Amino acid sequence: MIKGILFDMDGVLIDSEPIILHAAISYLASLGVSVQKEDFTPFIGAGDRKYLCGVAEKYGLSIEYEEAKQEFFSLYEEFAMEVGPLEGVHRFITNAKKAGLKIAVATSGAPAKVAINLESIGLSESDFDLVVTGAMIKHNKPAPDIYQLASLGMGLPTDECLVMEDAINGIHAGKKAGCLVCALTTTFVVTSLFEAGADLVVTSLDSFEDFSSVEMFNEQLKGLMSTDDGKTLYGANRILPASGFMQTKEQLLDLAIKEAYAKRKNAYAPYSNYKVGAAVLSAATSRVYSGCNVENSSYGATICAERNAILNAIATEGSLGVDLLVVVSEDSPPAPPCALCLQVLAEFCNPKTEVHLLDTLAALEKGRGTHLVYTFGDLLPHPFIFPSMRS
Repeated sequence: MIKGILFDMDGVLIDSEPIILHAAISYLASLGVSVQKEDFTPFIGAGDRKYLCGVAEKYGLSIEYEEAKQEFFSLYEEFAMEVGPLEGVHRFITNAKKAGLKIAVATSGAPAKVAINLESIGLSESDFDLVVTGAMIKHNKPAPDIYQLASLGMGLPTDECLVMEDAINGIHAGKKAGCLVCALTTTFVVTSLFEAGADLVVTSLDSFEDFSSVEMFNEQLKGLMSTDDGKTLYGANRILPASGFMQTKEQLLDLAIKEAYAKRKNAYAPYSNYKVGAAVLSAATSRVYSGCNVENSSYGATICAERNAILNAIATEGSLGVDLLVVVSEDSPPAPPCALCLQVLAEFCNPKTEVHLLDTLAALEKGRGTHLVYTFGDLLPHPFIFPSMRS
């Protein structure tokens, strides 16, 4: 039975990842180093020292963290004071205290950063039974030390503690410590969180209903973990669709069309001179993957644009669900996927997956040419899925 909650702070209580990113980029820019957002991803959840110094080292810059942190946290505080708590934080903590659950903050962040964050979200250290920071441990996340220390400090075994995390490093730390881990989708996509070992994934603490006892909370937790958490069947794969992405469906479709049209130009078609471009939209990440047809002297070795796009997506994400497919060709009306491609697509699409067929004129400019829209079920109403993979 869960009797204690161990909260990571960044990305769980406050959406601080954009703040720390902004502060780190600004600080490194002041030293004449221009860095990219993606440079910081491997260091999320591993502590402020690694976050700042790890990226600096990548660019050949050696930083003395103890000297840098005052200016670094000064920038952080400037940005953080405009940010409040994440959804459901105050309600969840109020419920936890009412229920008699022990609660702790266990964050890789420095004490100065913890103080800034708590002030920003309207809480204090006295609202928790314990606050553990990265300064109190030798080995930071993904090592289990911080969660082991937090559970010990509350007088609970780790298997009676639930870790609330948003980062891959933090999930690894929680699982190594022997805790149950609930991940929030603040920073990483659902598939990455589950692959890291999360026992449960929710969008925010608002996913939990009100509770007033330890037993009520454990029943609710059990119920959440016994569901598939909103996963949708795409062919032979159960995928939890992305939520909270920045672009609208129309913008994502426009991007897919643009990608399919661009990749069509790269098609290798010396035998047929028939060039095709395709793009698929991942249900789990809302990322677009594209491909073109590649012919071969041995005709059977030829690969169509649709399958090329699918292979590109799988190489990046692994398990895949396709929300929409775009195919661009010179035909008018535009050509649909061939039967072989439809069978391959059947592994990753469901009957409602949108299929957009465009000629090159329609891909270039809305309102011109021909743009046809089908569902995958229209094109292949009875797909074959291997019996053991059917759900």
